[in-house]
Amino acid sequence: MWTFTIRVPDRKPEEQIIKTGRMTLGRSTDQDIVVLDTSASRKHAEIFFDETQGTLTITDLGSTNGTFVNHERLTVARRLYDGDVIRIGGSTLMVAYRDEVKVEPPVSGARRYTRELLLEALDHHAVLLYEVSHQLNVVTNLDAALEKVTELMRKSMGADKCEVILESQFDELEEIGFPTSIAEDAIRGRSAIVVPDMMQSPYWKSGESSRLLRVKSALCVPVVSGDDDHVLALLYMYKVAGGTRPFDDRDLQLAVAISHQAALTILRMLLLEQVQKEQRGRQLLQRFLSPHEVEFVLHDYLENGQLPPLDEREVTILFADIQDSTGMSERMGAKAFGEILNRYYWDLTDTIFEFDGLIRYAGDGILAVFGMTGDKEEHAAKAIQAGLAMLNHVEATDFQTTEEIIVGIGINTGAAAVGYVGTQQRVELTALGYTVNIAHALQTLARPNRIFVGPKTAVGVAGKLPLRDLGMVGIKNSEQQFHAYEVVRNTDRLEIK
Repeated sequence: MWTFTIRVPDRKPEEQIIKTGRMTLGRSTDQDIVVLDTSASRKHAEIFFDETQGTLTITDLGSTNGTFVNHERLTVARRLYDGDVIRIGGSTLMVAYRDEVKVEPPVSGARRYTRELLLEALDHHAVLLYEVSHQLNVVTNLDAALEKVTELMRKSMGADKCEVILESQFDELEEIGFPTSIAEDAIRGRSAIVVPDMMQSPYWKSGESSRLLRVKSALCVPVVSGDDDHVLALLYMYKVAGGTRPFDDRDLQLAVAISHQAALTILRMLLLEQVQKEQRGRQLLQRFLSPHEVEFVLHDYLENGQLPPLDEREVTILFADIQDSTGMSERMGAKAFGEILNRYYWDLTDTIFEFDGLIRYAGDGILAVFGMTGDKEEHAAKAIQAGLAMLNHVEATDFQTTEEIIVGIGINTGAAAVGYVGTQQRVELTALGYTVNIAHALQTLARPNRIFVGPKTAVGVAGKLPLRDLGMVGIKNSEQQFHAYEVVRNTDRLEIK
């Protein structure tokens, strides 16, 4: 008995039994075999089955786009053999012969996923793969890609159920109802497995999901990365309806071909996700870091998915604040003061970045942390260099207002809990502890346009610039006192030795 298995993109495969005599193929609904393809002519080709001779031939009937057998366009009548592939437009007709007298039960089999198997599959199903790749190439996220792959597989294979199981789910196969014995063979052997009759196969085991789901025929193909034969996922499909054509080697070939497209799509989606993650990380880091420091911190972010967490570190904290900012805002109006504040932030942020500081905005104030990136041994000196440059810049800038812009800067060195806290959507640089409180207290005293530093900062820059001893000072609303020093502004930049 001769049969054609007709495969049309986005439609279930159909099996057509070839009758004795002549049969016509074409797009018209009055043809013996209707080919639903826009490239097919209304009356496209003719099949002749000579039952006496046992021969099957095909003739093109002058179609516009031609009839192809095994990639060759017909110019004369051609005899067909078992395994031939007819192409009309984007539709393929797989020729098969089954001996009705000697019917052997279908046998389960596994074929190792090799380059030769893939090339064979691509060669036999190039037309369908063109449609598959066209649809997958417009998908822009992994979930949508997997959904599209399962939809295409289910339709093109005529399966009742199709699933793509990612590598991350391999440990959960039993929980999600996947026959673990088939999966283990496919993964361990890098093999494509076809099971025409589940009940007659060695995979039919009491209690396994294939029995519980009344699976009649199954097919499992690994989705393999081309570079290292790494299994990215499994394509698994099955049929449950009785009387339907079981999966065979031709179906396995098609599944292998589609799995290759699935592998390319999954790799593309993973790469796209990595790029998007890197872009999000870079945008986030640029809020706090100088451009040349972003790449340094980004490496850790991409490795473990998070920024440096809140942890105790030896750092230098700088606080800068505008004197009487609330009064200025009331006198000038919110919009005018906002423009000044924007200019203030913009310029001083670049200055802090120049000296390897991290930054956080707090109202009209700026908190900067030195010692987490860059030269960690000289963070006290870097903080003072930044402070001097900030004051010089403020004094030299025309803010186009009659209001006098007065700034105070406090700097203190010591142990503080510093890092990033928040959620996936929003994180902030945070600095907590006594060292931070002292720096904040110092800036409230450093008026007008002065820099006050704590004792450990003074020790860190001893001999590098002149300091004025201010004696013991206290924190507002606290009985605590500490030694403070003022940076004498006779130099713009320290000579770090």
